[in-house]
Amino acid sequence: MNWITVSWPMVAAACLTLGLIELHIGLAQRQQRAARFLFALSACAMAAACGLELALIQVDTIAHAEVLLSLLRVTIGVVLAALMAFVWSYFGAGNRWLALAFACLYLIGVVGELMPGPFNSFHTTITGLRTDEVFRGATFTMLDREFSIWYAFPYLATLTMIAFVADASIRLWRRGEHRRALLIGGSITIFLLVAGVQAALVLANKINMPYMLSWCYLAILVAMATDLSADALAATKLAEQLRESERSMDLAGAAADLGMWAWNISDGRIWATARARALFGFSAAETLSMDNFVNALHPDDRELRRRTIERALATGDDYEVEFRVPLAEDRTRWISSRGRFERGAKGELLGIRAVVLDVSARRGAEVELQRLHSQLAHASRVSMMGQLASALAHELSQPLGAILRNTEAAELFLQHDSPDLGELQEILADIRQDNKRAGDVIQRMRALLKRRDFDPRALSLGGVLDNVSRLTRNEAFTRRTQVEFDECIEPWVVMGDSVQLQQVLLNLVINAMDAVDDLPVDRRKVSVRTQHRGAGEIEVAVTDSGPGIAPQSLARLFEPFFTTKPSGLGIGLTISRTIIEAHGGRIWAESGVGEGATVRFTLPLADEAIAS
Repeated sequence: MNWITVSWPMVAAACLTLGLIELHIGLAQRQQRAARFLFALSACAMAAACGLELALIQVDTIAHAEVLLSLLRVTIGVVLAALMAFVWSYFGAGNRWLALAFACLYLIGVVGELMPGPFNSFHTTITGLRTDEVFRGATFTMLDREFSIWYAFPYLATLTMIAFVADASIRLWRRGEHRRALLIGGSITIFLLVAGVQAALVLANKINMPYMLSWCYLAILVAMATDLSADALAATKLAEQLRESERSMDLAGAAADLGMWAWNISDGRIWATARARALFGFSAAETLSMDNFVNALHPDDRELRRRTIERALATGDDYEVEFRVPLAEDRTRWISSRGRFERGAKGELLGIRAVVLDVSARRGAEVELQRLHSQLAHASRVSMMGQLASALAHELSQPLGAILRNTEAAELFLQHDSPDLGELQEILADIRQDNKRAGDVIQRMRALLKRRDFDPRALSLGGVLDNVSRLTRNEAFTRRTQVEFDECIEPWVVMGDSVQLQQVLLNLVINAMDAVDDLPVDRRKVSVRTQHRGAGEIEVAVTDSGPGIAPQSLARLFEPFFTTKPSGLGIGLTISRTIIEAHGGRIWAESGVGEGATVRFTLPLADEAIAS
């Protein structure tokens, strides 16, 4: 064993090692994957060429030498083609005509060499084998041969490839990537020049030494190792920066009580800060997936979250949703989540990034506020019924008086020896009808006075208007005010609470009657109109013929405890706004030019499936 038989395997091992490293990086990372695969191919092919060079050094027959030379030329062709494709991909630049010229020239040379007879590529025949001695007494086999015209084509291809690499390096330099242009482009150029010159001198019997193409490839190995080291150092710094950034995000999130998480769709994994894990009840070491997150939600909120995300995906907007997370001891945590979708260059969905916030305290405050609003609305209804008491008493007196009169008439009929049973049946029918009328009045009054939570249901808007018309009929008669209710010809169905909507309409109608109290009787007019506004909304408008609303009062009309009436409390319109907004609508006031005012509110139509 001498230094020749040791050094060539070492060069082959170096080529294989770096090639496999690049292959591993290419498999693990998507960035520059094609370029890394191509370099791995060139390095592995050069390791094979290194073995062929060592075999040529020790060859003992001409036939064996011819086979080894043919394999070496094909292998070197693979190395050069892979390097050229690597430069094209890694630099993102290259001249396609130079690449095509290289492929044609080298292919001509290889095909010519493989053809028999006078078309042999590099030499016509190997005339003999001889043994020479190089440094420190190591011996190797040299080939004596005669050359033909095909000899020049591989070297012309090499010159073309040098031009290609130089052109790509210059373009890369102009883009500002000086280090990569010098390091990679320069090492490949040095390899091509030194290897080409050394091989030509050996073939021409100008120098007595083995082929050392693989040794020249070491320049590329050193350059790529340096570039890999720089990338590894940059990756290490980046990883440290990411860890520092994550620590900063954790600190900022903890200060703001925010949790953050991100979902990578490609591998299905979820990264989450410690605060986000704590909000959902996950441990620090638990591996997270989207199924974990969905299963942690309250079963009743999973469908809402799914619909919200699907709607945001369709529109391309961020999404925002609130949901519950069940805890131990029948406790529930309310979480608000706001997320954004991450997309690739082609618009494909890559993942989701989101922040989560514990809003349980706010939700509790909202529930308490809703309870207080309910109490205030109930007090307002009681106060309103006080205003309607005389009208309700008058409305009840009619059926009760009719019942009394019919009862007295029945007693008189019964005093006769032969009472008319037909008349008695009619009297009893009248008593039953009047009793039903009185019961309906009492039922409507009880419904308004009864305190209950907001319970939205599908209901007919026409039915709500009809009930309010009945409740205000006698009040309008007493005030000698003409009140006109629009007949709902269309069967509009809204989602809401009938008692609360009646309360809003009663507030607005009574306010409108208050506004026209000081006008002459023939000008006291109030109208209630409905119309379809499109986009699934119904508008209800209450208009009076009064003096209108002052501009400075119009802006404050719905503020708590603000009133334009001497005896008003200033809570009626505030409660009305709360009720309408809870129903998903809005309410506002308009003042006419010279006289009259209108208060309008909208209500969303119920879904067709619910309405049917």
